[in-house]
Amino acid sequence: MKLPSLSWQFCGLVCASALTSLVILRLLASITQDGPVVLRHWDSRSDPVTHPADRRPSRHRGRGISFEQLQRADQRPLECPRDLLVVILVTSAPWHSEQRDAIRSTWAQKREDTDYPWQVVFLIGLPVELGIYPHIAQEQQDYGDILLGNYVDCYRNLTLKVMHGLWWAAESCDSRFVLKTDDDCFVNTDHLPRYLVEFNKDRTGVYVGSVFRLGRRQVIRDQRSKWYVSKEDFREQEYPPYASGIGYVLSLDVVRELVDVAKDVPPVPMEDAYVGVLAREAGVPVRDSGRFAKQNVNWRVCNYRYLMVIHHLDAGQLKEAQQSMLNARSACNQTKEITGWK
Repeated sequence: MKLPSLSWQFCGLVCASALTSLVILRLLASITQDGPVVLRHWDSRSDPVTHPADRRPSRHRGRGISFEQLQRADQRPLECPRDLLVVILVTSAPWHSEQRDAIRSTWAQKREDTDYPWQVVFLIGLPVELGIYPHIAQEQQDYGDILLGNYVDCYRNLTLKVMHGLWWAAESCDSRFVLKTDDDCFVNTDHLPRYLVEFNKDRTGVYVGSVFRLGRRQVIRDQRSKWYVSKEDFREQEYPPYASGIGYVLSLDVVRELVDVAKDVPPVPMEDAYVGVLAREAGVPVRDSGRFAKQNVNWRVCNYRYLMVIHHLDAGQLKEAQQSMLNARSACNQTKEITGWK
């Protein structure tokens, strides 16, 4: 089924607020040559069964995400180096070039002597402002670290952005682990790869991050909220356990399972909650870990021997965190290493 005529400008207006974006959720997640992908609406009339919170939702064959349609036909496939330990997927907006440059100059800088190779990839959708696209294309040509998706880049399409990245990782990047994070976060690339090899005992079934507690997973029904989700899109009153989108680690087998399940489970415009929904459907438990900090609270140097991801840092704070990470190599040798996820 083809989309009705839908300009990028209209998509931008639709995505600008939770209330107006209800329109976009009533469009099928299909695509023509003329327009980008938008989120599909969950048609409740075809499936009147209410799913209790303690039961997995049934599959909806063919009503999930069509991943091939998220790929730009005019884009050369992004290459992934061989023998990667971890690929780091960073959600970013087209106009966040300064954030991306700050990351490239701090925690995305690679050490020549690393034994555990990793790669950073920025996930970006189509900009509403058409004039930005040439700059994104040039940035990709200069750095080769941008996965450009065929969807309008806005908050309500964040689910498509993340799932496109996971699909690419599953199909094109045979890394042992995937870390998903945001462009306002610091990733401890000095410690995370080493930890995954030397201390992490699990090579499969890994889904770990900062898990929202019971009582903090309610589905927001207030149409004025940017986190609004209608009952037609998700019927339960509370999401299953899920890790915050600031950062979570998945083993490759879990990435592939989530992508497979997503083909049958309608998307929800809450990317981290949707990953939790997919994990429940796939029978993958999520593990809570204090190594993923939702807030930046002026951590001490030695905290960088423990923390993997820190949220809410600007460019200046990224540089400070980078220096603390490097200082922790020698300044904290007497500090006992914590070897578990907790």
